Amino acid sequence: MHTPLRRRDHWWNEKDDVHDALFGTVSYLDKNQGQAADMNLHHLRLYSNRLAQGLSSRRYSVIGDGEKLKLNVIRSVIDAATAHIATNRPRPEFLTIGGNYKLRKQAENLSKFVQGQFYGLDQYALSRDIFRDACIFGTGCQKIYTTPDNRIGIERVLVSELIIDDHEALMGNPQSLYQHKEVLREVAISTWPKHKAQLEEAALVREDGHGYDGGQADLISCIEAWHLPPTPGAPGRHTVCFSNVTIVDEEWNRGFPIVFFRWERSPLGFWGSGVAEELSSIQVEINVVAQKIQEHFNLSAGQLWVKKGSGIAKQALNNEAWSVNTFRDAPPTHLTPPPINPMFLTYLDGLYRRAFQQVGLSEMMATSVKPAGLNSGEALRTYNDIGSKRFQHVGLNWERFHLQVADQIIECARMLTTKGKGSLKVLAEGDKSVEQIDFKDVSIERNKYTMRIQPISFLSGTAAGRIAALRDLAAISPEIQQHSLELLGIPDIENLRSLLNAPITIVDMFIDGILEDGTYRAPDPMMNLEIARQRGTLALLRAETDDTPFERVELLRKWLVDIDALQAAAQLPPPGQPTPRGLEGEAGQPQAQQQQQQQQAGPPAALPPVLQQEIANII
Repeated sequence: MHTPLRRRDHWWNEKDDVHDALFGTVSYLDKNQGQAADMNLHHLRLYSNRLAQGLSSRRYSVIGDGEKLKLNVIRSVIDAATAHIATNRPRPEFLTIGGNYKLRKQAENLSKFVQGQFYGLDQYALSRDIFRDACIFGTGCQKIYTTPDNRIGIERVLVSELIIDDHEALMGNPQSLYQHKEVLREVAISTWPKHKAQLEEAALVREDGHGYDGGQADLISCIEAWHLPPTPGAPGRHTVCFSNVTIVDEEWNRGFPIVFFRWERSPLGFWGSGVAEELSSIQVEINVVAQKIQEHFNLSAGQLWVKKGSGIAKQALNNEAWSVNTFRDAPPTHLTPPPINPMFLTYLDGLYRRAFQQVGLSEMMATSVKPAGLNSGEALRTYNDIGSKRFQHVGLNWERFHLQVADQIIECARMLTTKGKGSLKVLAEGDKSVEQIDFKDVSIERNKYTMRIQPISFLSGTAAGRIAALRDLAAISPEIQQHSLELLGIPDIENLRSLLNAPITIVDMFIDGILEDGTYRAPDPMMNLEIARQRGTLALLRAETDDTPFERVELLRKWLVDIDALQAAAQLPPPGQPTPRGLEGEAGQPQAQQQQQQQQAGPPAALPPVLQQEIANII
């Protein structure tokens, strides 16, 4: 039996028997936060439409007595919001802060490393579950950790597993976080075989099953706790305990390894508020109205009224074809009163629509039906943009969530490599093929880069949106217009972008070889020499400011001189033909020679229009 601790008997100050102090703290907090658990259970019932008795593995499968929802609008709204927002795949991108060429290349490869981890861990599929949890419970949680085989792992964490002190989390920044997880005893023994004897006697301390034991799983309680450093430079504490043994006890010098996504941040406290909480009152009213409508329809039936003594027997009513019936005095009267006032149905329909409107979903987003009167692509885009603005804060939280996941992945990778646990490699999508990236080669100090979110696809998911987007792109870069029909059937423009950027890519490859490796390759006459001259000049100026080694700068200067020679040779006539008029400059000097002298004097004041092709990179 773990006794509650006194106010100043903190587990992170204990030297011996940390597990006993930790379990006492968690038991104390757990008993005083039962109301939050009840609310989470209530919201789960509203979404799942099943009367689960608890959030634990033993109680969720127990279904209580009671009627289910007649019209579950909460589930419809949450599923529509998930399809509208959670299908977006934000891609973290790393940018250096005033870095040189090598640092910028590292940042580019670091972006590929994180993206490779996202795909390898199936992050976007897990993100959708996190988003749905936030809609139901108000907060979705994901844990990023290192596995025993020195890899990076991710898992979904239910809000029922996490425990915090509400007093220290008033402003949303708790100092300690606890995760209570029910694990199989055999899995725990296999993971920590040195503690087999203690784990054989470990107990399950969250007794919320009320004696129910419907399965054969042998579960025990595992608590993992983090206490953040109280001041910069002071160590925090991280421990993993079972009821009778401490498995891990170490210093902790970074933030919580759990990332949180909230549908709506509450004014006070740590946990957020979700869609289920926002629409619970509307759902209750829908339940009442739907129940009344059902009762009215059950009571309504066609009635046959006859005059008393008319001689018509009840047995005469049948469903036989061409049956013959007689009456004596007056024919019977068939009454079919309306089962319910139509205003009940109108009111119910209004409540259902109101639920979507209150959250911010438009009719087109919720039902995939185009609103009446919106026929042009521009009108649809404007309508969709107005609806999206209602979700702008949710979208920003969604992007920030993936940035935090990327940051935690980098922290785990840095921890694995700095502890000498080997290299951490991942397959990532390169410019031309899949490439293997080692984190040791791309790791950058935290204060030398920043992160931003880049959308994974430019084109809209609707036909009208695609056509409008392609029209805008064609106005920027006319080369795209001839590929418009091709793009209408392709969900991304990455392949076409690489084709259009081939003249720039080959030039950058030559320049990168000179600046990065000191490898000189003479300019190819088949490349676009005008683009090569301009990008080479810009690279030369940047290399001067980036403190690039002198010998590589000189190689780049030689490369530019060779380009000038190729341009001059292209303008000269073949041998035996006179020089055309207009190719001679002042004092009979060839114009190509004058241009070479001007280029050696320095770059022009204004860049030529050819640099407008840079727009392809922006795309």
